[in-house]
Amino acid sequence: MNQRTYTGTIKGQSVRITSGDLRRFRNALLGHTDLTARMSELIWLDIYILNIHFGVSPLDIIAAIDDVENGSTVTGTKPPSQFKNLPLMGLWHKHFFSAHFMLTNINLALGNHGLEKIAAKVFDPAISPVFTKEAIRAFANRIARDPFDQRAAAQKLTGEWIIYLSHAGQNYYLACNTHDAGDQFIYDRIIQNCVHDFPDLEAWIRAQR
Repeated sequence: MNQRTYTGTIKGQSVRITSGDLRRFRNALLGHTDLTARMSELIWLDIYILNIHFGVSPLDIIAAIDDVENGSTVTGTKPPSQFKNLPLMGLWHKHFFSAHFMLTNINLALGNHGLEKIAAKVFDPAISPVFTKEAIRAFANRIARDPFDQRAAAQKLTGEWIIYLSHAGQNYYLACNTHDAGDQFIYDRIIQNCVHDFPDLEAWIRAQR
């Protein structure tokens, strides 16, 4: 079994992660299953780094993968969608959600002037000339809980991406990436690393275009 070593700098700290580290991490979470056989070493590297260095739970990412596998909406995130433009055309992405992304979702739900509109309604002096505990509590719910719950109910929660390929009736999970990483960077990173696990990957991608 080939042993690969990944090195880099994260938050100013030198990091060295081996294939063995990733296998042990994978086995502790899921073991060796049909699903993990379709997950690249690269996506396990991403899950490992997100967990160890950024506090994102691996279970949040695995839950989003389970949604894709089962056609379910348990996580409340946006449905999977296929990339339409090169170089990522043929690949799919699915959002995964973590508490780290809660503020982003609240801001999206409120919109540009949502906060001001809610404040004007809740603290309307025609209703009460003073700030009461009840009004403050209602304001907190209206700007935090309600927008988040609305996006979750509408399956619009957003986070970062799981990139995967659908081939021959099965899904192959390749990497996690941020929205702003850049399409060419994402594609090059996947090809550079995931062909190691799936030698026919480039042909599979072309067949989906």
